[in-house]
Amino acid sequence: MLAFVQWLQATDFFTALRGSWYVYPIIMSTHLAAIALFGGMILMVDMRLLGLAMKKRPIADLIDQLRAPKQVGFVILVTCGFLMFGSKAEEYYYNIFFRVKMTLLVLVFIHAMVFHRSVYGNAKELDKAQEVPGVAKLAAGLSFCLWLGLVICGRGIGYVDAPLDKIHAMLQRPAAAMASVFERLP
Repeated sequence: MLAFVQWLQATDFFTALRGSWYVYPIIMSTHLAAIALFGGMILMVDMRLLGLAMKKRPIADLIDQLRAPKQVGFVILVTCGFLMFGSKAEEYYYNIFFRVKMTLLVLVFIHAMVFHRSVYGNAKELDKAQEVPGVAKLAAGLSFCLWLGLVICGRGIGYVDAPLDKIHAMLQRPAAAMASVFERLP
């Protein structure tokens, strides 16, 4: 796996992305904005299923109206996340928060598969019930916990320094890059 992440980040595309003063920060900002928007939509559905918000709003309407924006948000989120990963793959390889985040992401996919038929794909039946069924509340509670964990681990990634003695990619900071330019001047 280490050889793969070293190869990935050494590709011309990810080397250029990592070295860009503007593109990488734009991708990171877009990733964070997508998390906020996508996470907000997830939270709205979870809160409705838990009976903590929008109690008068039909569950099916909420799920149906947010389905397309959530799909678009998820694609943006994953695309930006992959671009960030590819540019600093070896750093992320050593980061425990990144590893936990990826584990939680796998659990989110499992959650979606387990509860799709009984909850998210069955919202009209949930509206017919007197009270939100326990399985829907369980799905919402698990969803909330998984996504909260993803956000916490994602934020934690930036606070763990990579073991620079193990990193092979050139990770110059702008100041270091400028210093090397001035060193070469006569």
